[in-house]
Amino acid sequence: MAVGDDEYRFLKTKLVEAGDIAFVRLSSCSRSIDKKPDLDKFREILRMADVDCDSNRVVVLGLGEYLALEGSAFAKKTLNEFISFNLGSAHVLFLLRGVSVQVRELMHSDLRYSGRQIEMGNDTVSSLSFMFSTIDLGMYDDTGFKKALEIAEEGELDTICVNTNMTFPNALYQVQLLKNPHEAICKKIKGFELPRSLGSDEYWEELLNDINKYKTLKLVFENHKIDENLGEFYQRIAGSQYKQWLFYFFLMVNRKSQGNTYLKMVLESSNDFEVFKKNILNAITGISHDSPDFLRLYEDRKRLVSQFPDADIAVFVSNNRINPQESIFKLTDNTLVEREEIIADIAQHGIPDGLERIYPALAMYLKKYYFQSDSIRDLLTKYFDEYKHQKVLNVLYPDFLEMVDDLAIKRVYNRLRTRDEIVAEIKPEGAFLRWVDALGVEYLSFIVEKAQQRGLAVSVSVGRSSLPTITGLNKHFYDTWPEEQRSKVEALDDTKHKERGGYKYSASNQFPIHLAKELDIISSVIDEAATDLGLRVYDRYIIASDHGASRLAVLRKKEEKYNTDTQGEHSGRCCKVFDGYELPFATEENGYIVLADYGRFRGSRMANVEVHGGASLEEVIVPIITLSLRDTSIVVQMVESSVKADYKTGVSITLYINKSISQPISIDYKGKKYEGVAIDSNHFRVDIPEITRAGSVPADVYLGKDLITHITIKSVGKSGSMNSDFENLF
Repeated sequence: MAVGDDEYRFLKTKLVEAGDIAFVRLSSCSRSIDKKPDLDKFREILRMADVDCDSNRVVVLGLGEYLALEGSAFAKKTLNEFISFNLGSAHVLFLLRGVSVQVRELMHSDLRYSGRQIEMGNDTVSSLSFMFSTIDLGMYDDTGFKKALEIAEEGELDTICVNTNMTFPNALYQVQLLKNPHEAICKKIKGFELPRSLGSDEYWEELLNDINKYKTLKLVFENHKIDENLGEFYQRIAGSQYKQWLFYFFLMVNRKSQGNTYLKMVLESSNDFEVFKKNILNAITGISHDSPDFLRLYEDRKRLVSQFPDADIAVFVSNNRINPQESIFKLTDNTLVEREEIIADIAQHGIPDGLERIYPALAMYLKKYYFQSDSIRDLLTKYFDEYKHQKVLNVLYPDFLEMVDDLAIKRVYNRLRTRDEIVAEIKPEGAFLRWVDALGVEYLSFIVEKAQQRGLAVSVSVGRSSLPTITGLNKHFYDTWPEEQRSKVEALDDTKHKERGGYKYSASNQFPIHLAKELDIISSVIDEAATDLGLRVYDRYIIASDHGASRLAVLRKKEEKYNTDTQGEHSGRCCKVFDGYELPFATEENGYIVLADYGRFRGSRMANVEVHGGASLEEVIVPIITLSLRDTSIVVQMVESSVKADYKTGVSITLYINKSISQPISIDYKGKKYEGVAIDSNHFRVDIPEITRAGSVPADVYLGKDLITHITIKSVGKSGSMNSDFENLF
C-alpha cells in the first residue's frame, strides 16, 4: 500500500491498536549501525514469517523510505521482485512511503495487481527529508544509517538528522549531505554566516569539535581564554595554529561591535586569516593621510602593531614606499626600522606636517632650543637650530658654511667657561655623574622635553671642551668624581664613528638614519636617571660629556692639502703639530693642529657617520645637565586666559603658584629670563617686553635654576581686546 505521511502515521497507529499483528522493520536487517540494510536477510525474514513471527499477519516498515533513498530504478526493480515473493502461509502488508510513483507504475504494468496486491492511499504525498553529516563531523546527536531508518519507521519526524557515511546520489527524497565542518557549524549555530574561506577545514573541524564539547561559541572562547583584550595582539595572531586562528575567528564574530576602527576595517576587508595578518600591517598604505578618518585609523593601527617584531615591520616599510608623497604619514615611531625610515624620508622629501605625531622624539630634537644667560646665546640658538635641520635634511647650506668658516677664525667658544670648571662647582654629595661620550648641545631641546615628561626638574649649563676634542684630553671632570658615583655611556660615541655602532657613511647609506639610535640612547639615559631619582638613590643626576661631534663635517667632504700621519679615529680633524702649514681655519693647542672648519687632513681614515676632534661649535660646546625630582605638589599656571600686547611695553602676565617658595620664579622666553615680582605669597607679575604682537607663544617657567613647567602665553592686540570687551557686554 502506497501512502503519504499523514496516512502512514494514521494506519500505523490503527494497526498497532488492532493487535495480533507482527511488525517487521527493515532497520533490523542492518549488519552494523552505519550500513545499509541487508535485503537478503530481509528476504529470509519474510520467507520464515509464518514460522518465526508471532502472527501470520505481518506489516513491513521502512522499505519504502529506503527504496526512495536508493532511487527510482532500484525501487522499481526491488518492488517488482517482492510483489511476487512466495511467503508461505503468512500475509504481509508493505506500508510504503516515498515510492507512490513507482508503485503506480507497477499497477499500470499489470492491471491484475490493482485491488489484489496493490492499493493506493488517498493522499500519497511525502515531504520527508534527510540531513546527513559524516560521522567524523559528528554534527547530530544520532549516528548511523540504521538509526535513520528507525526514525523513518516511527513516522513522527518530517526531517531526519543523523551522522552517516552512507551516500544516496539518486535519492527521490531531499537529502542534504554536510561534507565539511563549516557546513556543519552553519547548521548547528543559528544565524551563523561567516564564509568557509576564513579558515581551513582543519580549523573548522577543530572548532566543530569544540562546539560539540562546550555547546556554545561563548563557552568555546571562554575555555580558550579568548576575549576582546587587544593588549597582546601580536602574540595572539602570530603563528598558524588553531588558537591563533580562533582569536581571528572571535574577532570576525564580534567585528560589528569592534571599537578599534582600523581593526574593524581590516576585518571587514579580509576573507581569510593570512590575508588578515598582511592587511593589519599594510592596509594603512591605501588610505590618504588627508582622509577625514585617517588620524583615528592611524592611531588605532599604531596600538595594534606596537608589539610586531622588526622583521615584520621591515616588510611593511618596504611595501609602504610605493607612494613617496604618502609613505611617511603611515610610519610610526614604534620600531627602530620605522624611525630610521622616517629620517631617510625626511632627508629626501623634507619635514612633513604632523611630525610631532609621527615621530615625537625627532620633533623634540628639531625644536628650537634657546640658550640662556650668555653673551653668545643668540648665536648659539641660531647656529644649532640650523645645524640640526641640516643634519636631518642631509644638506649643507652655503650661508651656514660661511658662518662656520667665520666662526673658525673668531673662535667665539672661548667666551664660554670650560666644562671642567662648571662640573667642579657641583658638590658630589648625593649626586651621580653620567658621562655620555660625544653628547653635544644639539640634543638639549630633546633632553629637556624628555626630562619634563619624566617629571624631572632640569637645570642646563653649557661649557667648552679642551682642544682637540678627543676623549684623552677631556675626561678630567670624570676622573676626579667619586668612583662609586659615576658611570660612562659609550654607545652614543660608538654609534657616531665606531664600526661596532652599526652605521657607516657610504653611497648606499647617505642619510642620517643613525640619529634614530642616538635619540634612543639618550632617551634611555633619561629613563635611568628618572628611575634612580625616583628610588631616591641620588638627589641629583648630572649628565655631562667630553666633547660633541659633527655630522656636517662628514657631509662637507673637504680635504686639506697636507698629508699627515693621522691614521686614528678622528678622521683627520686634528693632527700632531708640524712646521710650515698655512691653515686659516686651524688652531694649535696641546701639541695638535685642530681644524675649526669642516675640513680634514689627507691620509686620515674616513669618518663613519659623524666625527670629532676638531673645533667646530658642535664638537667643542658640551652640556652639563642637572636633573632632580620635580616637586609635583607645586602647581604653576597663568591667571589670565589672554593678555594685552602693547608694541611699546609688551605684555604683563600674572603667575599663580599654589605654595610659598623660597627661590625666585622667572619666565624664559626665547633664551631671555624675566624675573617675577611678588604680588602676594601666591601671585607674581612678570613683564615681557619682547612680546609685542597678538598670538600664542611658548615659554618656560623656572624656579631658581630648575625648569619646572612649560606655559603658552596668548596675547591679543589692543583692537582685539576692545572687540572682546565689547562682545562681553552682550
